[in-house]
Amino acid sequence: MKDPEVWEDCLARLEEETSKRDFNQWIRPLQAVNDGGQLTLLAHNQHVKKTVCQKYLPRIKELVGQISDPGYPIREVEVLVDGREMERALPVRATSRNGALLKSDFTFERFVEGGSNTWVKGVALEVAASPALKFNPFLIYGGVGLGKTHLMQAVGNFIKSHTPQIEVTYIYAQTFVTEMVKALTKPNSSEHVRRFTEPFHSADVLLVDDIQFLAAKDKCQEEFFHVFNRLIETEQSQIVLSSDQYPSEIEGLDARLSSRCIMGITAEVKPPDLETRAAILVQKAREHEVNLDLTVALYIAQRVKTNVRELENALRQVLLAAKLRRTPLGIELVQETLRDLFAIHRRQVSIDKIQKCVADYYNIRLADLHSPTRVHKIVRPRQMAMALAHELTDLSLQAIGQNFGKDHTTVLNAIKRIKQLRQSNAQIEEDYNRLERALTS
Repeated sequence: MKDPEVWEDCLARLEEETSKRDFNQWIRPLQAVNDGGQLTLLAHNQHVKKTVCQKYLPRIKELVGQISDPGYPIREVEVLVDGREMERALPVRATSRNGALLKSDFTFERFVEGGSNTWVKGVALEVAASPALKFNPFLIYGGVGLGKTHLMQAVGNFIKSHTPQIEVTYIYAQTFVTEMVKALTKPNSSEHVRRFTEPFHSADVLLVDDIQFLAAKDKCQEEFFHVFNRLIETEQSQIVLSSDQYPSEIEGLDARLSSRCIMGITAEVKPPDLETRAAILVQKAREHEVNLDLTVALYIAQRVKTNVRELENALRQVLLAAKLRRTPLGIELVQETLRDLFAIHRRQVSIDKIQKCVADYYNIRLADLHSPTRVHKIVRPRQMAMALAHELTDLSLQAIGQNFGKDHTTVLNAIKRIKQLRQSNAQIEEDYNRLERALTS
């Protein structure tokens, strides 16, 4: 197994064995440095080091021994404190601070591009190639599991590999909040807050993931606001943010911070279309050294429509089933293995849910969607609901029409009309994307 993969696999095993709270607090923030036969884990402070050594180090050593390549085994695992000891272990500064390491497989090459994400990937590449020169800040937003973190870390990994002298600092917003709360509860809290936030003020590239976690936390937002302004004012530091919603839609996010987040450029990661979902499955299977038949990939992609994370979960299940049963990975195996998952997805996005969501969004009565009226105020929402039902459910055109009191030709015309309008009318495109996010998040 390749060196970078040893710690990643070890983390995956530890995450399964450890409570979510303990894993995020003690294990996830550790930074790994693999130097030949030695694995060095860097802790934030002596307290973390002591806890890791006492509670987790024996198990970590055991797992590393099991996972590492027998031909090139890792014989020693040690825990050092980030600081002077880190400088001794690392030839260059760390790629993250107070957060998780950048994942080595989150690169632009491994990000499957499709019609739904071509724009956002293009902007991310521009930012990575010219940090702080073109788009600053750069905000990536979209629903859960669509690839925001992948793209953000791809920016960091690109900069790290092409211009290693630039320091990339990556942090989860939730980690920022946790560390801020700790600092605020200590004696002489202002000094502890200063020590915590000071490193961010000098970041060359700052990546902050899931900024929605800052919402309704006034002191955290205030400190982050100062960090943000300081970096922007230097005109030499790049900021990349991610969020599951457009900033103005995040309840509890300060208006000043919200406006700062969109002062550069924003790009939405949209749910992948059918072809992109199938391509993602084929590529992920290839990474597991499995050639997935396109027919099988399309069969899964037609039934798992919510996000990439769900697709990967489905793929893992069928790959494991094929391996354990020693049978070919075909449609029959997929049907049997993913029967429950497919059923859940059918229930998650029902036509009733779509109709209610659309009616609420356009502020019309639910009964209006079933009425024969051809008033524009009602026709457009009805067409929108039909188009969403076609995209997010497995219902036939005839079945969709029956739920609206219409025939299948009306549904087909509605689908075509919404598709045309999405290409020519920015408001319709925004409405469709908002509704899709609301239904699939």
